[in-house]
Amino acid sequence: MPTSISAPEQPKIIQLTAEELATKSIGSHNLQAALEALHEDGLVVLENAVNPDHLDHLNERMVADAEKLKTRENAHINFSSETRNFQQEPVPNEGYIFNDVIANPWAAEILEHMLGPNPKVRLYSANTAFKAEARQPVHIDVSRGHPRTPFGYCVNINLVSTSPENGATEFWLGTHSDATLGTLTINGHGDDGPDPKRRTFRPPIQASLPKGSLIIRDIRIWHAGMPNRTDDTRIMLVTVVMAAWYRNNQKILLPKRWQDKIQWGRLDPCIEWVENDRNYLLGSHDINLAQLP
Repeated sequence: MPTSISAPEQPKIIQLTAEELATKSIGSHNLQAALEALHEDGLVVLENAVNPDHLDHLNERMVADAEKLKTRENAHINFSSETRNFQQEPVPNEGYIFNDVIANPWAAEILEHMLGPNPKVRLYSANTAFKAEARQPVHIDVSRGHPRTPFGYCVNINLVSTSPENGATEFWLGTHSDATLGTLTINGHGDDGPDPKRRTFRPPIQASLPKGSLIIRDIRIWHAGMPNRTDDTRIMLVTVVMAAWYRNNQKILLPKRWQDKIQWGRLDPCIEWVENDRNYLLGSHDINLAQLP
């Protein structure tokens, strides 16, 4: 019998079974648990969906890249400079392509059931939290006017184990489906969001999760980057997947050397293939996930 573990004031955490890991397909019990969590909370965690060795390999290189990135004047910082939360691009070189990271098969199967066939991958990036004391305001990742039905999800993978101490993301479970919460925007509304009363009956969470965990969250859910109070840089990858019917033209920039080397499975990647020697470190931050007219 598949196991699902849940704790009070924590997200639904699902452990994939040995059979699910071997077949790269999620069974009906865990699939049902994931879908229920996404409908109710807007978020679910697959605790053992990513090979920790892949994350160690990425982390070593990306932390070194981050040290270079933070010295550049034109580096992209999310919200204010006090958060020390940088937007960073994943490594495009050979040896850093992992299907369980960029196109995780269990997450893809869950997302297909939530979004319909051929969900489109619109973004592959990362954010990097250096030691800091400031937090981000509560926000969502799309502007106003988005659909009231599920249309997009973020898949977050931290390269290390996370806790409140090293800046685990703050999530406000259940905020994705509340029709009264439409005032929140991509720019945020401060630490308490637009309605501070919500903190009194369903406060936000910061989940402590082991390395290898994968978070699927509704793109409409309230969240905020939190301060990393350790000396160790914390990097979180993000893949954004949208329903095929959602009108958006955002494309991922990937190096030509990656063509035909990623097993996308159930996902439909929206990619602009670029030259291999492109200066990837600064990335491209002209990102717009809003729905077109």
